[in-house]
Amino acid sequence: MTTGYAGRTARAVGLAGAFAGLVFGLVVSSAPSGTAAAAHAQPKEKEYVKPPAGQKTELVGASVCQKCHQENAPQNVKEYKETQGFKFIRLWENKVWDIHDLHRTAYLNLLTKKTATEPGDKPNATAQRMEDKLRKYKTNPKYADPNYTVASDPSCLACHASTNEPPTKESHKNWKADSFLTSDGVGCEMCHGHGSLYRDKHQENKLDKANAPDGAIRTVAWREWSPAAKKEWGLVNLRSHVEATNRCASCHIGNTDEGRFVTHDMYAAGHPPLPPLDLLAYTREQPRHWGLPSEMPYLTALAEKNPEKAFATFHVRAGESHVARRFAESSLATLGATANLGAQLAADAKAKDDGLDYAAFDCYSCHHNLKYPSDRQDRGYVGRPGRPLYRPAAFALARLVLDHAAGMKGADLKTAVAELDAAELALADAFTAKTYGDPDKVKVATTNIAKWSEGVRTKLDAVRYTPEETKRLFELVRAAATDEKKPVGDPEVAQLYTWAIETLFIELQPKEKTDKKEEPKALTEMRTKLDGTIVTRLRPNAAFYYEQGITGGVPGPSVESVDNRLKVRMETFNSFRREPFRKALGEIKLP
Repeated sequence: MTTGYAGRTARAVGLAGAFAGLVFGLVVSSAPSGTAAAAHAQPKEKEYVKPPAGQKTELVGASVCQKCHQENAPQNVKEYKETQGFKFIRLWENKVWDIHDLHRTAYLNLLTKKTATEPGDKPNATAQRMEDKLRKYKTNPKYADPNYTVASDPSCLACHASTNEPPTKESHKNWKADSFLTSDGVGCEMCHGHGSLYRDKHQENKLDKANAPDGAIRTVAWREWSPAAKKEWGLVNLRSHVEATNRCASCHIGNTDEGRFVTHDMYAAGHPPLPPLDLLAYTREQPRHWGLPSEMPYLTALAEKNPEKAFATFHVRAGESHVARRFAESSLATLGATANLGAQLAADAKAKDDGLDYAAFDCYSCHHNLKYPSDRQDRGYVGRPGRPLYRPAAFALARLVLDHAAGMKGADLKTAVAELDAAELALADAFTAKTYGDPDKVKVATTNIAKWSEGVRTKLDAVRYTPEETKRLFELVRAAATDEKKPVGDPEVAQLYTWAIETLFIELQPKEKTDKKEEPKALTEMRTKLDGTIVTRLRPNAAFYYEQGITGGVPGPSVESVDNRLKVRMETFNSFRREPFRKALGEIKLP
Protein backbone atom coordinates (compact mmCIF):
# COMPACT_ATOMS: atom_id res chain seq x y z
CA MET A 1 0.00 0.00 0.00
CA THR A 2 2.98 2.30 -0.18
CA THR A 3 4.83 2.08 -3.49
CA GLY A 4 5.62 -0.79 -5.80
CA TYR A 5 3.85 -3.43 -3.74
CA ALA A 6 3.62 -6.04 -6.45
CA GLY A 7 7.39 -6.25 -6.94
CA ARG A 8 8.13 -6.22 -3.21
CA THR A 9 5.64 -8.99 -2.51
CA ALA A 10 7.46 -11.46 -4.72
CA ARG A 11 10.75 -10.61 -3.02
CA ALA A 12 9.33 -10.92 0.46
CA VAL A 13 7.46 -14.22 0.25
CA GLY A 14 10.51 -16.33 0.97
CA LEU A 15 11.38 -14.25 4.03
CA ALA A 16 7.98 -13.98 5.70
CA GLY A 17 8.03 -17.32 7.46
CA ALA A 18 11.44 -16.68 8.98
CA PHE A 19 10.74 -13.13 10.12
CA ALA A 20 9.59 -13.85 13.70
CA GLY A 21 12.80 -15.72 14.45
CA LEU A 22 14.89 -13.06 12.77
CA VAL A 23 13.61 -10.32 15.08
CA PHE A 24 15.24 -11.76 18.16
CA GLY A 25 18.63 -11.93 16.51
CA LEU A 26 18.36 -8.37 15.27
CA VAL A 27 17.49 -6.96 18.66
CA VAL A 28 20.23 -8.86 20.44
CA SER A 29 22.88 -7.94 17.88
CA SER A 30 21.77 -4.37 17.25
CA ALA A 31 24.51 -2.62 19.24
CA PRO A 32 27.62 -1.69 17.23
CA SER A 33 30.53 -4.01 17.83
CA GLY A 34 34.21 -3.44 18.54
CA THR A 35 35.44 0.12 18.40
CA ALA A 36 32.03 1.40 17.25
CA ALA A 37 30.42 0.19 20.46
CA ALA A 38 33.14 1.76 22.55
CA ALA A 39 32.78 5.05 20.72
CA HIS A 40 29.10 5.37 21.58
CA ALA A 41 29.05 3.92 25.09
CA GLN A 42 27.58 6.10 27.82
CA PRO A 43 30.40 7.72 29.84
CA LYS A 44 30.83 6.17 33.26
CA GLU A 45 28.05 7.35 35.55
CA LYS A 46 28.89 9.50 38.53
CA GLU A 47 27.20 8.99 41.86
CA TYR A 48 24.21 11.22 41.26
CA VAL A 49 21.71 11.94 43.98
CA LYS A 50 18.64 9.72 43.79
CA PRO A 51 15.16 11.26 43.93
CA PRO A 52 13.42 11.13 47.30
CA ALA A 53 11.96 7.69 47.95
CA GLY A 54 8.17 7.52 47.79
CA GLN A 55 7.69 11.05 46.49
CA LYS A 56 5.08 11.28 43.72
CA THR A 57 5.87 12.72 40.31
CA GLU A 58 3.28 15.41 39.65
CA LEU A 59 2.50 18.35 37.39
CA VAL A 60 3.86 21.77 38.37
CA GLY A 61 2.31 23.75 35.49
CA ALA A 62 3.63 26.16 32.87
CA SER A 63 3.47 29.08 35.31
CA VAL A 64 6.41 27.52 37.18
CA CYS A 65 8.39 26.77 34.00
CA GLN A 66 7.95 30.27 32.63
CA LYS A 67 9.81 31.84 35.55
CA CYS A 68 13.04 30.93 33.80
CA HIS A 69 12.00 30.17 30.23
CA GLN A 70 10.56 33.50 29.07
CA GLU A 71 13.59 35.78 28.78
CA ASN A 72 13.76 38.11 25.79
CA ALA A 73 17.51 38.60 26.18
CA PRO A 74 18.91 35.99 28.62
CA GLN A 75 22.48 37.03 27.73
CA ASN A 76 21.82 40.25 29.66
CA VAL A 77 20.57 38.54 32.83
CA LYS A 78 23.21 38.19 35.56
CA GLU A 79 22.34 34.59 36.49
CA TYR A 80 22.52 33.39 32.91
CA LYS A 81 25.68 35.35 32.22
CA GLU A 82 27.34 33.49 35.08
CA THR A 83 26.21 30.04 33.89
CA GLN A 84 26.15 30.83 30.14
CA GLY A 85 22.81 29.03 30.16
CA PHE A 86 21.71 30.70 26.90
CA LYS A 87 24.45 28.73 25.10
CA PHE A 88 22.82 25.48 26.21
CA ILE A 89 19.13 26.30 25.73
CA ARG A 90 17.35 29.39 24.44
CA LEU A 91 15.62 30.37 27.71
CA TRP A 92 12.69 31.95 25.84
CA GLU A 93 10.93 28.65 25.11
CA ASN A 94 7.80 29.54 27.07
CA LYS A 95 7.21 32.71 25.07
CA VAL A 96 6.99 30.84 21.78
CA TRP A 97 4.75 28.14 23.29
CA ASP A 98 2.46 30.72 24.88
CA ILE A 99 2.11 32.95 21.81
CA HIS A 100 2.26 30.59 18.86
CA ASP A 101 2.02 26.91 19.80
CA LEU A 102 -1.23 25.11 18.97
CA HIS A 103 -0.65 22.82 21.98
CA ARG A 104 -1.32 25.88 24.15
CA THR A 105 -4.90 26.08 22.89
CA ALA A 106 -5.60 22.34 22.67
CA TYR A 107 -8.22 22.42 25.45
CA LEU A 108 -10.00 25.41 23.92
CA ASN A 109 -10.70 23.25 20.88
CA LEU A 110 -13.02 21.15 23.06
CA LEU A 111 -15.26 24.05 24.07
CA THR A 112 -18.90 24.04 22.97
CA LYS A 113 -21.96 26.17 23.66
CA LYS A 114 -22.37 24.25 26.90
CA THR A 115 -18.79 24.70 28.14
CA ALA A 116 -17.59 28.02 26.64
CA THR A 117 -18.52 29.88 29.80
CA GLU A 118 -15.47 32.11 30.47
CA PRO A 119 -15.05 35.61 28.97
CA GLY A 120 -13.43 35.27 25.56
CA ASP A 121 -14.32 31.59 25.16
CA LYS A 122 -15.59 30.62 21.72
CA PRO A 123 -17.45 27.41 20.92
CA ASN A 124 -15.60 25.19 18.47
CA ALA A 125 -17.80 23.94 15.63
CA THR A 126 -15.95 20.62 15.31
CA ALA A 127 -16.26 19.95 19.04
CA GLN A 128 -19.93 20.93 18.92
CA ARG A 129 -20.67 18.43 16.17
CA MET A 130 -18.88 15.68 18.09
CA GLU A 131 -20.62 16.52 21.35
CA ASP A 132 -24.07 16.57 19.77
CA LYS A 133 -23.53 13.17 18.18
CA LEU A 134 -21.80 11.54 21.14
CA ARG A 135 -24.41 12.81 23.59
CA LYS A 136 -27.07 10.82 21.74
CA TYR A 137 -24.93 7.76 22.25
CA LYS A 138 -24.01 8.63 25.83
CA THR A 139 -27.63 9.41 26.79
CA ASN A 140 -28.75 5.97 25.75
CA PRO A 141 -30.33 4.45 28.89
CA LYS A 142 -27.50 1.96 28.92
CA TYR A 143 -25.02 4.81 29.55
CA ALA A 144 -27.26 7.47 31.13
CA ASP A 145 -25.17 10.64 30.89
CA PRO A 146 -27.43 13.55 29.82
CA ASN A 147 -24.76 16.09 30.83
CA TYR A 148 -22.06 14.66 28.57
CA THR A 149 -19.54 17.16 27.13
CA VAL A 150 -16.35 16.51 25.20
CA ALA A 151 -14.60 19.03 27.50
CA SER A 152 -15.15 16.69 30.46
CA ASP A 153 -14.54 13.40 28.65
CA PRO A 154 -11.21 11.86 29.82
CA SER A 155 -10.72 10.22 26.43
CA CYS A 156 -10.68 13.73 24.89
CA LEU A 157 -8.81 15.45 27.72
CA ALA A 158 -6.05 12.83 27.49
CA CYS A 159 -4.70 14.60 24.39
CA HIS A 160 -6.19 18.08 24.81
CA ALA A 161 -5.11 18.86 28.39
CA SER A 162 -2.35 18.11 30.89
CA THR A 163 -2.55 15.10 33.20
CA ASN A 164 -1.96 15.82 36.87
CA GLU A 165 0.20 12.69 37.11
CA PRO A 166 2.14 10.77 34.44
CA PRO A 167 -0.18 8.40 32.56
CA THR A 168 0.33 4.71 33.22
CA LYS A 169 -1.37 1.55 32.05
CA GLU A 170 -3.46 1.48 35.23
CA SER A 171 -3.86 5.14 36.19
CA HIS A 172 -5.69 6.20 33.04
CA LYS A 173 -8.49 3.73 33.76
CA ASN A 174 -9.55 5.88 36.71
CA TRP A 175 -9.28 9.29 35.05
CA LYS A 176 -12.05 11.81 35.61
CA ALA A 177 -12.39 15.42 34.48
CA ASP A 178 -10.50 16.61 37.58
CA SER A 179 -7.53 14.38 36.69
CA PHE A 180 -6.41 17.11 34.27
CA LEU A 181 -5.18 20.70 34.28
CA THR A 182 -7.00 22.42 31.41
CA SER A 183 -5.69 25.99 31.70
CA ASP A 184 -2.35 25.11 30.04
CA GLY A 185 -3.81 23.01 27.26
CA VAL A 186 -1.01 20.59 26.39
CA GLY A 187 1.62 22.15 28.64
CA CYS A 188 5.39 21.85 28.92
CA GLU A 189 5.36 18.70 31.02
CA MET A 190 3.27 16.65 28.61
CA CYS A 191 6.41 16.48 26.47
CA HIS A 192 9.23 17.12 28.94
CA GLY A 193 7.90 15.05 31.82
CA HIS A 194 6.10 15.98 35.04
CA GLY A 195 8.40 18.34 36.92
CA SER A 196 7.67 18.07 40.65
CA LEU A 197 10.96 16.23 41.28
CA TYR A 198 13.35 17.93 38.86
CA ARG A 199 12.06 21.54 38.93
CA ASP A 200 14.57 22.58 41.61
CA LYS A 201 17.30 20.05 40.88
CA HIS A 202 17.85 21.16 37.28
CA GLN A 203 18.42 24.78 38.36
CA GLU A 204 21.10 24.13 40.98
CA ASN A 205 24.47 25.75 40.22
CA LYS A 206 27.64 26.63 42.07
CA LEU A 207 30.68 28.87 41.72
CA ASP A 208 33.22 26.70 39.90
CA LYS A 209 35.38 28.66 37.46
CA ALA A 210 37.73 25.74 36.86
CA ASN A 211 35.04 23.47 35.39
CA ALA A 212 32.64 26.07 34.03
CA PRO A 213 31.94 26.32 30.28
CA ASP A 214 33.77 28.97 28.27
CA GLY A 215 32.74 32.41 29.48
CA ALA A 216 31.00 31.10 32.62
CA ILE A 217 31.98 31.25 36.28
CA ARG A 218 29.33 28.84 37.60
CA THR A 219 28.55 25.23 36.70
CA VAL A 220 25.13 23.60 36.45
CA ALA A 221 25.58 19.98 37.49
CA TRP A 222 22.32 18.93 35.83
CA ARG A 223 23.83 19.45 32.37
CA GLU A 224 26.38 16.74 33.06
CA TRP A 225 23.88 14.14 34.19
CA SER A 226 23.16 11.26 31.86
CA PRO A 227 19.69 10.86 30.31
CA ALA A 228 19.13 7.80 32.53
CA ALA A 229 19.84 9.79 35.70
CA LYS A 230 17.57 12.64 34.60
CA LYS A 231 14.82 10.18 33.77
CA GLU A 232 14.81 8.98 37.39
CA TRP A 233 13.88 12.53 38.34
CA GLY A 234 11.08 12.63 35.75
CA LEU A 235 12.69 14.43 32.79
CA VAL A 236 12.00 12.90 29.38
CA ASN A 237 15.05 12.72 27.11
CA LEU A 238 13.72 14.63 24.11
CA ARG A 239 17.24 14.84 22.70
CA SER A 240 16.74 11.19 21.87
CA HIS A 241 14.97 11.08 18.52
CA VAL A 242 13.17 7.90 19.55
CA GLU A 243 11.97 9.31 22.88
CA ALA A 244 10.80 12.51 21.17
CA THR A 245 8.92 10.54 18.51
CA ASN A 246 7.26 8.29 21.07
CA ARG A 247 6.20 11.33 23.07
CA CYS A 248 4.51 12.85 20.02
CA ALA A 249 3.15 9.49 18.88
CA SER A 250 1.32 8.99 22.17
CA CYS A 251 -1.34 11.42 20.94
CA HIS A 252 -0.64 11.85 17.24
CA ILE A 253 -0.68 8.09 16.57
CA GLY A 254 -2.14 6.69 19.79
CA ASN A 255 -1.11 4.67 22.82
CA THR A 256 -3.89 2.86 24.64
CA ASP A 257 -1.58 2.08 27.57
CA GLU A 258 -1.56 5.84 28.21
CA GLY A 259 -5.29 6.26 27.61
CA ARG A 260 -4.77 8.04 24.28
CA PHE A 261 -6.44 6.79 21.12
CA VAL A 262 -8.85 8.35 18.64
CA THR A 263 -11.41 5.59 18.20
CA HIS A 264 -13.56 5.05 15.14
CA ASP A 265 -16.50 6.23 17.27
CA MET A 266 -14.74 9.60 17.61
CA TYR A 267 -14.00 9.81 13.89
CA ALA A 268 -17.59 8.94 13.03
CA ALA A 269 -18.78 11.68 15.40
CA GLY A 270 -16.62 14.27 13.64
CA HIS A 271 -13.03 14.10 14.92
CA PRO A 272 -10.75 15.05 12.02
CA PRO A 273 -8.40 12.37 10.65
CA LEU A 274 -4.93 12.52 12.19
CA PRO A 275 -2.25 13.38 9.61
CA PRO A 276 0.68 10.96 9.32
CA LEU A 277 3.36 11.70 11.91
CA ASP A 278 6.58 13.34 10.74
CA LEU A 279 8.60 14.59 13.70
CA LEU A 280 10.57 17.18 11.72
CA ALA A 281 7.59 18.64 9.87
CA TYR A 282 5.45 18.72 13.01
CA THR A 283 8.09 20.49 15.07
CA ARG A 284 8.74 23.06 12.33
CA GLU A 285 5.09 24.04 12.53
CA GLN A 286 4.73 23.60 16.29
CA PRO A 287 6.56 26.10 16.03
CA ARG A 288 9.96 24.93 17.22
CA HIS A 289 10.84 26.74 20.46
CA TRP A 290 14.23 25.12 21.04
CA GLY A 291 17.59 25.54 19.39
CA LEU A 292 19.09 22.93 17.11
CA PRO A 293 22.54 21.75 18.26
CA SER A 294 24.17 23.88 15.54
CA GLU A 295 22.55 26.94 17.18
CA MET A 296 23.73 26.10 20.72
CA PRO A 297 27.45 26.91 21.28
CA TYR A 298 27.67 24.68 24.37
CA LEU A 299 26.72 21.63 22.31
CA THR A 300 28.90 22.42 19.31
CA ALA A 301 31.90 22.92 21.61
CA LEU A 302 31.20 19.69 23.52
CA ALA A 303 30.94 17.72 20.26
CA GLU A 304 34.45 18.85 19.36
CA LYS A 305 36.04 18.41 22.80
CA ASN A 306 34.32 15.26 24.04
CA PRO A 307 32.65 13.36 21.16
CA GLU A 308 31.71 10.32 23.27
CA LYS A 309 29.90 12.36 25.87
CA ALA A 310 28.24 14.62 23.29
CA PHE A 311 26.70 11.65 21.48
CA ALA A 312 25.82 9.59 24.54
CA THR A 313 24.29 12.48 26.48
CA PHE A 314 22.92 14.80 23.80
CA HIS A 315 22.92 12.65 20.64
CA VAL A 316 25.10 15.22 18.86
CA ARG A 317 28.17 14.71 16.66
CA ALA A 318 30.56 17.19 15.11
CA GLY A 319 30.44 17.23 11.32
CA GLU A 320 27.15 15.36 11.16
CA SER A 321 23.70 16.58 10.14
CA HIS A 322 21.65 16.41 13.31
CA VAL A 323 18.51 16.99 11.23
CA ALA A 324 19.23 14.09 8.85
CA ARG A 325 19.87 11.75 11.78
CA ARG A 326 16.71 12.93 13.54
CA PHE A 327 14.75 12.37 10.34
CA ALA A 328 16.13 8.85 9.90
CA GLU A 329 15.78 7.68 13.50
CA SER A 330 12.35 9.25 13.98
CA SER A 331 11.08 7.56 10.79
CA LEU A 332 11.96 4.16 12.24
CA ALA A 333 10.57 5.15 15.63
CA THR A 334 7.29 6.20 13.99
CA LEU A 335 7.02 2.76 12.41
CA GLY A 336 7.67 1.21 15.82
CA ALA A 337 5.06 3.40 17.54
CA THR A 338 2.51 2.57 14.84
CA ALA A 339 3.20 -1.14 15.26
CA ASN A 340 3.00 -0.83 19.04
CA LEU A 341 -0.49 0.68 18.79
CA GLY A 342 -1.49 -2.16 16.48
CA ALA A 343 -0.33 -4.70 19.05
CA GLN A 344 -2.30 -2.90 21.78
CA LEU A 345 -5.47 -2.85 19.69
CA ALA A 346 -5.07 -6.50 18.77
CA ALA A 347 -4.66 -7.44 22.44
CA ASP A 348 -7.75 -5.41 23.32
CA ALA A 349 -9.77 -7.10 20.56
CA LYS A 350 -8.64 -10.50 21.82
CA ALA A 351 -9.56 -9.66 25.43
CA LYS A 352 -13.03 -8.49 24.39
CA ASP A 353 -13.50 -11.34 21.91
CA ASP A 354 -14.21 -8.68 19.31
CA GLY A 355 -12.75 -7.35 16.08
CA LEU A 356 -10.12 -4.64 15.78
CA ASP A 357 -11.37 -1.09 16.22
CA TYR A 358 -11.97 0.25 12.71
CA ALA A 359 -9.48 3.03 13.43
CA ALA A 360 -6.75 0.37 13.28
CA PHE A 361 -7.27 0.20 9.51
CA ASP A 362 -6.27 2.48 6.67
CA CYS A 363 -9.17 4.96 6.52
CA TYR A 364 -8.82 5.34 2.78
CA SER A 365 -9.31 1.65 2.12
CA CYS A 366 -13.01 2.47 2.54
CA HIS A 367 -13.29 6.27 2.45
CA HIS A 368 -12.22 7.11 -1.09
CA ASN A 369 -13.84 7.86 -4.39
CA LEU A 370 -14.03 5.06 -6.92
CA LYS A 371 -12.05 6.08 -10.00
CA TYR A 372 -11.18 4.52 -13.32
CA PRO A 373 -8.34 4.25 -14.09
CA SER A 374 -7.24 4.06 -10.46
CA ASP A 375 -3.99 5.15 -8.82
CA ARG A 376 -4.68 2.56 -6.14
CA GLN A 377 -4.74 -0.27 -8.66
CA ASP A 378 -1.60 0.99 -10.36
CA ARG A 379 0.44 1.02 -7.17
CA GLY A 380 -0.29 -2.66 -6.44
CA TYR A 381 -1.10 -4.39 -3.15
CA VAL A 382 0.52 -6.13 -0.24
CA GLY A 383 -1.52 -9.23 0.46
CA ARG A 384 -5.07 -9.80 -0.75
CA PRO A 385 -6.54 -6.98 -2.89
CA GLY A 386 -9.83 -5.47 -1.80
CA ARG A 387 -9.63 -6.00 1.97
CA PRO A 388 -8.91 -3.11 4.36
CA LEU A 389 -5.31 -2.98 5.51
CA TYR A 390 -3.21 -0.92 7.94
CA ARG A 391 -2.22 2.69 7.26
CA PRO A 392 0.79 2.41 4.94
CA ALA A 393 2.59 5.71 5.45
CA ALA A 394 4.96 4.67 8.26
CA PHE A 395 6.44 1.91 6.11
CA ALA A 396 7.31 4.29 3.26
CA LEU A 397 9.86 6.50 5.03
CA ALA A 398 11.29 3.63 7.09
CA ARG A 399 11.99 1.74 3.88
CA LEU A 400 13.80 4.73 2.33
CA VAL A 401 15.87 5.34 5.48
CA LEU A 402 16.99 1.70 5.52
CA ASP A 403 17.66 1.61 1.79
CA HIS A 404 19.91 4.64 2.24
CA ALA A 405 21.62 3.33 5.38
CA ALA A 406 22.42 -0.01 3.73
CA GLY A 407 24.91 1.81 1.52
CA MET A 408 26.55 3.84 4.29
CA LYS A 409 29.98 3.16 5.68
CA GLY A 410 29.85 1.18 8.94
CA ALA A 411 26.25 0.06 8.50
CA ASP A 412 25.17 -3.51 9.11
CA LEU A 413 21.86 -3.17 7.30
CA LYS A 414 22.30 -4.91 3.96
CA THR A 415 19.23 -7.11 4.47
CA ALA A 416 17.08 -4.58 6.35
CA VAL A 417 14.80 -3.62 3.44
CA ALA A 418 14.11 -7.27 2.61
CA GLU A 419 13.35 -7.89 6.29
CA LEU A 420 10.93 -4.96 6.31
CA ASP A 421 9.25 -6.29 3.15
CA ALA A 422 8.79 -9.65 4.88
CA ALA A 423 7.43 -7.98 8.01
CA GLU A 424 4.94 -5.95 5.99
CA LEU A 425 3.81 -9.03 4.11
CA ALA A 426 3.24 -10.86 7.42
CA LEU A 427 1.20 -7.90 8.68
CA ALA A 428 -0.83 -7.81 5.46
CA ASP A 429 -1.59 -11.51 5.88
CA ALA A 430 -2.74 -10.86 9.46
CA PHE A 431 -5.06 -8.06 8.33
CA THR A 432 -6.55 -10.02 5.42
CA ALA A 433 -6.73 -13.53 6.92
CA LYS A 434 -10.23 -12.54 8.04
CA THR A 435 -12.45 -9.81 6.65
CA TYR A 436 -11.50 -7.36 9.40
CA GLY A 437 -8.24 -8.87 10.53
CA ASP A 438 -7.14 -11.75 12.71
CA PRO A 439 -6.29 -10.23 16.13
CA ASP A 440 -3.93 -13.06 17.09
CA LYS A 441 -1.92 -12.72 13.90
CA VAL A 442 -2.00 -8.93 14.05
CA LYS A 443 -0.59 -8.95 17.58
CA VAL A 444 2.29 -11.24 16.58
CA ALA A 445 3.08 -9.30 13.41
CA THR A 446 2.95 -5.83 15.02
CA THR A 447 4.92 -6.90 18.10
CA ASN A 448 7.63 -8.27 15.82
CA ILE A 449 7.76 -5.06 13.79
CA ALA A 450 8.01 -2.90 16.92
CA LYS A 451 10.97 -4.94 18.25
CA TRP A 452 12.63 -5.16 14.86
CA SER A 453 12.38 -1.42 14.16
CA GLU A 454 14.19 -0.61 17.40
CA GLY A 455 16.86 -3.18 16.56
CA VAL A 456 17.66 -1.69 13.17
CA ARG A 457 17.40 1.84 14.58
CA THR A 458 20.23 1.22 17.03
CA LYS A 459 22.43 0.14 14.14
CA LEU A 460 22.27 3.68 12.80
CA ASP A 461 24.54 4.75 15.68
CA ALA A 462 27.48 3.39 13.69
CA VAL A 463 26.90 5.55 10.60
CA ARG A 464 27.53 9.24 9.92
CA TYR A 465 25.00 11.56 8.30
CA THR A 466 27.56 13.71 6.54
CA PRO A 467 26.48 16.43 4.09
CA GLU A 468 27.23 14.00 1.24
CA GLU A 469 25.03 11.29 2.79
CA THR A 470 22.29 13.83 3.48
CA LYS A 471 22.32 14.74 -0.23
CA ARG A 472 22.11 11.07 -1.17
CA LEU A 473 19.15 10.61 1.18
CA PHE A 474 17.43 13.61 -0.40
CA GLU A 475 17.88 12.11 -3.88
CA LEU A 476 16.52 8.73 -2.74
CA VAL A 477 13.36 10.38 -1.40
CA ARG A 478 12.94 12.34 -4.62
CA ALA A 479 13.46 9.20 -6.72
CA ALA A 480 10.85 7.26 -4.73
CA ALA A 481 8.36 10.09 -5.03
CA THR A 482 8.77 10.33 -8.81
CA ASP A 483 9.18 6.67 -9.76
CA GLU A 484 6.82 5.89 -12.66
CA LYS A 485 7.21 2.13 -12.30
CA LYS A 486 6.30 2.18 -8.60
CA PRO A 487 3.81 5.04 -8.46
CA VAL A 488 2.73 6.69 -5.24
CA GLY A 489 -0.99 6.13 -4.90
CA ASP A 490 -1.56 7.10 -1.27
CA PRO A 491 -1.97 10.78 -0.28
CA GLU A 492 -0.40 10.23 3.15
CA VAL A 493 2.73 8.72 1.60
CA ALA A 494 2.86 11.64 -0.84
CA GLN A 495 2.52 14.05 2.07
CA LEU A 496 5.42 12.44 3.93
CA TYR A 497 7.65 12.47 0.85
CA THR A 498 6.89 16.17 0.35
CA TRP A 499 7.74 16.99 3.97
CA ALA A 500 10.93 14.92 3.73
CA ILE A 501 12.04 16.82 0.63
CA GLU A 502 11.40 20.08 2.48
CA THR A 503 13.30 18.95 5.59
CA LEU A 504 16.39 17.77 3.75
CA PHE A 505 16.41 20.66 1.27
CA ILE A 506 16.44 23.19 4.12
CA GLU A 507 19.20 21.29 5.89
CA LEU A 508 21.38 21.37 2.76
CA GLN A 509 21.08 25.15 2.29
CA PRO A 510 24.18 27.28 2.97
CA LYS A 511 23.98 28.95 6.37
CA GLU A 512 24.05 32.43 4.86
CA LYS A 513 20.76 31.61 3.11
CA THR A 514 18.95 30.11 6.08
CA ASP A 515 20.02 33.06 8.22
CA LYS A 516 17.87 35.29 6.02
CA LYS A 517 14.81 33.48 7.39
CA GLU A 518 13.21 33.30 3.99
CA GLU A 519 11.79 30.26 2.28
CA PRO A 520 14.12 28.96 -0.46
CA LYS A 521 12.70 29.84 -3.87
CA ALA A 522 12.73 26.19 -4.98
CA LEU A 523 10.46 25.18 -2.09
CA THR A 524 8.09 28.08 -2.75
CA GLU A 525 7.80 26.95 -6.36
CA MET A 526 7.29 23.33 -5.34
CA ARG A 527 4.49 24.20 -2.95
CA THR A 528 2.81 26.39 -5.57
CA LYS A 529 2.78 23.47 -8.00
CA LEU A 530 1.37 21.19 -5.29
CA ASP A 531 -1.37 23.61 -4.27
CA GLY A 532 -4.68 21.77 -4.20
CA THR A 533 -3.24 18.28 -4.45
CA ILE A 534 -0.95 17.81 -1.40
CA VAL A 535 -1.18 19.17 2.14
CA THR A 536 2.20 20.85 2.47
CA ARG A 537 1.35 22.90 5.56
CA LEU A 538 -0.58 21.82 8.65
CA ARG A 539 -0.87 25.56 9.35
CA PRO A 540 -1.49 27.10 5.91
CA ASN A 541 -0.90 30.72 7.01
CA ALA A 542 2.40 30.07 8.77
CA ALA A 543 5.43 31.95 7.49
CA PHE A 544 8.34 29.72 6.67
CA TYR A 545 11.02 30.59 9.22
CA TYR A 546 8.78 31.66 12.09
CA GLU A 547 10.38 28.97 14.24
CA GLN A 548 13.53 31.04 14.68
CA GLY A 549 12.01 34.05 16.41
CA ILE A 550 10.06 34.92 19.52
CA THR A 551 7.48 37.06 17.74
CA GLY A 552 6.18 37.55 14.24
CA GLY A 553 5.91 35.24 11.28
CA VAL A 554 2.98 33.05 12.29
CA PRO A 555 -0.46 34.07 13.49
CA GLY A 556 -1.21 33.02 17.03
CA PRO A 557 -3.75 30.25 17.64
CA SER A 558 -6.34 32.77 18.82
CA VAL A 559 -6.67 34.25 15.33
CA GLU A 560 -6.59 30.95 13.43
CA SER A 561 -9.88 29.21 12.68
CA VAL A 562 -9.54 25.53 13.49
CA ASP A 563 -12.58 24.66 11.41
CA ASN A 564 -11.35 26.56 8.36
CA ARG A 565 -7.91 25.01 8.68
CA LEU A 566 -9.39 21.52 8.82
CA LYS A 567 -11.75 22.23 5.94
CA VAL A 568 -8.90 23.32 3.67
CA ARG A 569 -6.75 20.39 4.77
CA MET A 570 -9.38 17.75 4.05
CA GLU A 571 -10.44 19.28 0.73
CA THR A 572 -6.82 19.22 -0.38
CA PHE A 573 -6.21 15.74 0.96
CA ASN A 574 -9.18 14.32 -0.92
CA SER A 575 -8.02 15.98 -4.14
CA PHE A 576 -4.72 14.09 -4.37
CA ARG A 577 -3.54 13.60 -7.93
CA ARG A 578 -0.47 11.53 -8.62
CA GLU A 579 0.91 13.27 -11.71
CA PRO A 580 1.08 16.89 -10.41
CA PHE A 581 2.76 15.51 -7.28
CA ARG A 582 5.28 13.43 -9.22
CA LYS A 583 6.09 16.33 -11.55
CA ALA A 584 6.52 18.94 -8.82
CA LEU A 585 8.92 16.80 -6.76
CA GLY A 586 10.78 15.76 -9.89
CA GLU A 587 11.57 19.36 -10.79
CA ILE A 588 13.10 20.41 -7.47
CA LYS A 589 16.90 20.39 -7.56
CA LEU A 590 19.54 21.02 -4.95
CA PRO A 591 21.68 24.14 -5.58
